[in-house]
Amino acid sequence: MIPPYRQLYGGRESKHQPVRMNPHSTESKTELRQRIDDTHDLHALLDLFGVEIDALGVVDGYLINLRDAEGECLVTQKLRLTEPYRALEDTYYRYRVALTGGDARNVNTRAYHGREIVQCDLQSASDIERTMLQAWKLQQIAAVAILDDDNFNEPPIGTLLLLQERGHIEEVVFVEIENLISLFYQPLKHALDASFKQADRARLTSATLDHSRFLHFVIELNNLTSTDTIYPTFATEMFRQFAFDGVGFFLLENGLLVNKRVEVADPHYESVGQAWQAFLHAHPYQLHTADGGISHTFVKNLPLLFHDVQQIMDLPMSEKDQQSLQILETARTLLLVPICKGTIPRGVLAFYSLQNTVDIAEADLHTICKLADCFGMAIDKIESHRNVLIPRPPLGRSLI
Repeated sequence: MIPPYRQLYGGRESKHQPVRMNPHSTESKTELRQRIDDTHDLHALLDLFGVEIDALGVVDGYLINLRDAEGECLVTQKLRLTEPYRALEDTYYRYRVALTGGDARNVNTRAYHGREIVQCDLQSASDIERTMLQAWKLQQIAAVAILDDDNFNEPPIGTLLLLQERGHIEEVVFVEIENLISLFYQPLKHALDASFKQADRARLTSATLDHSRFLHFVIELNNLTSTDTIYPTFATEMFRQFAFDGVGFFLLENGLLVNKRVEVADPHYESVGQAWQAFLHAHPYQLHTADGGISHTFVKNLPLLFHDVQQIMDLPMSEKDQQSLQILETARTLLLVPICKGTIPRGVLAFYSLQNTVDIAEADLHTICKLADCFGMAIDKIESHRNVLIPRPPLGRSLI
């Protein structure tokens, strides 16, 4: 671990002179500052930040993670993975790392709370970090808190995670990264705050437009009293709204994620759905992330989106996931969403397409997650209703 900024850089007043590690940069610091000041959109700023990180030419990849509106998670807003894993960039875009709980051992969380630079390799990594290093074949990762130069006590707005395939990241790299953060911090903070306000307005508008249909569907779900009807009813509505070809329903039973049903949008895909369901019934998912995407979604309580599965078929994955994709044959988009009761996961929905990719906007994902939770509540209601109807044995007469 690199010491905190105050120790490493004397409270961010480094004794090192600023070094431009890329002498071929076409912009001076003044010109770059002007471009930053002229850019107000968050994603445009992040693109510019990414270009400057790439221009340094000193790391093999990076993830820029910014806090969410509630300050509960870090959300990956911009990334460039190492070459073998570029196809996963859509999956890890908007990936969330909790700032509390089990993710407290994550390098990003440690850097955020410690307001510092945290480095780790296979020898010094926590279990979570070691899994990341091994999965992405990295020799070292380092997370840098994105802090205010002029107010060290102000909470960070996020972290910058640096990826290194071979060797170790030199101290001079952190000096250069600090120089970039100094230039980008204030504009990023203002753009992030503006994006929160814009998202609130968009959610309000969306809620107003969709409220009637959403409410009608929730009432319809809550009126169902049989699992024989709730799975096809829910699936039909989801297929109406989103261009998926199938959905698998997984619920937690006896410490395993058990597949309860696979529903398809078109009878043409019925045989594929039945084959996958038969496999899943014989191979339930276990509650550890290495067992596959279903398990990862449940344990992390976070959705996973693979925009085009065909682009990642050659990447390492669990045996169950490999066999599932072989059964699905032509899987394209795969969306895994936790089913929650309150904040506690109780299952997973696995949506998939088989011919075309499906574009899922952030608002769509928000809607799908809400509907998944409504499905969970409806399942609870059906189970409670069934328990009430189960006849109890008559009480024996007292002998006294």
